[in-house]
Amino acid sequence: MNHFLNKVKVLGIFSITQTVFQIGTVMIMAVSALAGQTIAPSPESASLPVSFVILGTLLGLVPASKFMKWQGSKYGLLLGTIIGILGALLATYAMWEKSFVLFTIAHLLFGLHQSFIQYLRFVAMESVPTHDRASALSWILIAGIPAAFLGPLAGLQGKDLFPSSMFLGCYLILVVSLSLQFALITLLPSPNKRNIIDESPSEPISPRDQTRPLSFHIKNLGLWVSILATAFSFGLMAMLMTAVPVAMKSHGHAMHASTLVLQWHVLGMYIPSFFSGFLVRKMTAPYLILLGVFVMGLECISALQGTEFLPFAVALILLGIGWNFMYVGGTNLLVEQYHPSEKNTIQATNDTIVYSFAILSTYSAGYLEHKIGWLSLNLVSIPFLVFVSIVTFYYIQKRKGMGLSHGS
Repeated sequence: MNHFLNKVKVLGIFSITQTVFQIGTVMIMAVSALAGQTIAPSPESASLPVSFVILGTLLGLVPASKFMKWQGSKYGLLLGTIIGILGALLATYAMWEKSFVLFTIAHLLFGLHQSFIQYLRFVAMESVPTHDRASALSWILIAGIPAAFLGPLAGLQGKDLFPSSMFLGCYLILVVSLSLQFALITLLPSPNKRNIIDESPSEPISPRDQTRPLSFHIKNLGLWVSILATAFSFGLMAMLMTAVPVAMKSHGHAMHASTLVLQWHVLGMYIPSFFSGFLVRKMTAPYLILLGVFVMGLECISALQGTEFLPFAVALILLGIGWNFMYVGGTNLLVEQYHPSEKNTIQATNDTIVYSFAILSTYSAGYLEHKIGWLSLNLVSIPFLVFVSIVTFYYIQKRKGMGLSHGS
């Protein structure tokens, strides 16, 4: 009984911490493009700060990993939160001074903060016995559901907090939420020194311990399918999610309408996680990727139905679900493609490609929405989806022809 209560207490703190973190992340996605519009030198550059969030995350991935190996994951989470607080304070000052340059730099700092906090789910899984790790991950996934409602709501409440400087209040709210995040992290237990991002403990030498040459991985179609699925799903989702507040505003919708759409979108992103793991086991990862492509295609069809509230809402829900299936399928396929000794190199390559594509996508969002409009913007995703489908189908047929499972 004491073990159960202690587990609930520990995982409860992790879950609340993750919720607070995601509230800030969702709010940034909901308001940054709109806030950028008020101080940007041109409408096309309004989404640049969101791109810098992803750039900051990309730049911080390796330093965050190395710092956590050096000082421990808990100190890494605390350092990341301090960087986030500095970014939120700078964004607040930038909105007051109407400085788009400082505003963009502030979002870069928030991205650096995210590169540390994204390891929270690994720390949670390390802080419980091995047989409880799946349960720990579920607690982290649950955290996305309240954040889906509270993140956009925080943005809506902060928008007019200071009439002389619209959206400034959003970033003050972010300072408060990040301060709460810092306090919660101090309550977290310190996991074992062996971190999830470290190499696996030594085992008897086997073929799985051998490091294969780079040429092998370049020719590995399964690796490319997994990278394309995760990169395209993340990039297309980020592009459309970034553009939707601006698009809805340009079509006469009030901010509370885009807030509601983003809430349902985030629910679409996280709720499927409760059964997408089951689907991976039943369908295998490549078929889940194809299911995600199909749902993404439905998103395009829904978005083309018009610019009223309902087409926006349905499209963004489907966008979240499609992203989840493609991303979960791609990630599960990725871990089948490398040996333990190759983990850091392959994961770093995957993350670099994924975040690079996301940077390009989010930066393009404001420009493309302004130049070609929301309806045409959705058509941009079709060539990418078709390409992923063709490569994935070819991979499936190739494995069948060789008489091998997808992870072989």
